[in-house]
Amino acid sequence: MFGERQYFLEFVHPVLYDVKGKEDPILFHYERNEPQVKRVEYHIELEDRTYTLQVDSMNINLYATGVGILSFFLKNDRPDQWDPNAILDINQFGRRVMPPHSNEFSQESRGMIARTISITGLSGDEQRYRDTFDYGVNAQGNQRGLHSVWSPATFIENLIIDLSPALKVVPVIDDRMLVNCWYGNTKLANKVKGDSERTDDKFEYGDFWYQYVFVDKSTEVTCQNTGMKKKLLDAATYCRWQNYGSLYGISRYSMVLLTNEDSFARDVLSMHMRTIYSRMFELVIAQRASMLRFSGEVTEVSCLKLAPGLNATNKVIAQRIGSLYKEYIRFVNQIYFRSVTAQDQGIEMYNMLLGQFDSDEQIKDLDQEIGELYQYVTLLVDQNRSENGEYLNKLAAIFLPATVLAGIFGMNPVKDLEGDWGFWVHTALIVGLSLLGYKFIKNIGGRNQ
Repeated sequence: MFGERQYFLEFVHPVLYDVKGKEDPILFHYERNEPQVKRVEYHIELEDRTYTLQVDSMNINLYATGVGILSFFLKNDRPDQWDPNAILDINQFGRRVMPPHSNEFSQESRGMIARTISITGLSGDEQRYRDTFDYGVNAQGNQRGLHSVWSPATFIENLIIDLSPALKVVPVIDDRMLVNCWYGNTKLANKVKGDSERTDDKFEYGDFWYQYVFVDKSTEVTCQNTGMKKKLLDAATYCRWQNYGSLYGISRYSMVLLTNEDSFARDVLSMHMRTIYSRMFELVIAQRASMLRFSGEVTEVSCLKLAPGLNATNKVIAQRIGSLYKEYIRFVNQIYFRSVTAQDQGIEMYNMLLGQFDSDEQIKDLDQEIGELYQYVTLLVDQNRSENGEYLNKLAAIFLPATVLAGIFGMNPVKDLEGDWGFWVHTALIVGLSLLGYKFIKNIGGRNQ
């Protein structure tokens, strides 16, 4: 942990580490206890094979911006699951936690999601941590179906309920999990070192590398245009250590590393992926999720009716926009960073992550949206203040003659008006002059309009 904290600039630490006792924290970190004391396993059951991975840890990070990240740290400790196709299938099917379309509802016709994903070894009923994705086209009652949009897998929902039943789970970025993976394969690493003159023969433009980086399953490549495929891989491949047989891949939903199987790769590079680069990846995910949430809030607030004359309603809306603007400023200052480390490789990879997530453009658009909304509510408040001031000025002008008249009578009593009828005469004069003043002001206002 010491080396990891040294890697990142100090002002980044509050969003990466949960510092106990810190006032107004940005991050709240929670860990599941069972993986620390016994073996917990993550099972991915396909039609012809079941993959089993050891769960090293399960964490939930909750951020002050109202988003959270659930992380599974999985260890593939079975040699029969180390071949390239197995790695691709584990990444692809292990991250899908809901059907992408209705053809995946039936287990017989599935090609994109697992038959079952389950977690064993946790305390309590194991059925709570198992999902067969039993959606129905004609779903009734509580059965999941076409209406179950953005509904998390059962095991994910129950893991979060275990932490707090009050937490509302709404996927923000995607209906699939994002992948952070280290894969050691000496045979493939040796191909990485090759320097073919032909683009088609280069490993970094090949099918496996594309599938690994963009999390495709082993039986398909989701880009069937050579030029586009090369362009995508150029933007997603970090090749600083290529001559050592190491390639990093960064996409909108993955951060992966391919190396050989020597001790340095197993003990150092894999550890860096689990710690330093996992933190960096998670930070960018939190930034992206927070920006989407702010954008949703802007849309929701913009749709509220700001009816003229309903000052109480407008005041509440103004307070909500002010609170949103305050939280956004905090996000920009304490979560969204241009740089997080002084280390060259870290700077380069962080910039690649920001580029893949299109963070700079997103933050510019969001800044403009929130700025315009804040300017609008400021204009609204100023308009209400101006209307109130104009109303008070008219009120003062109406009662000014009456006030002057009352002052005159008070200082210099008129002897002829003293007696039983004096009060009523005074009152009649005051009311009459006030009505004349009101009519005069109204006529002037009508001519000006």
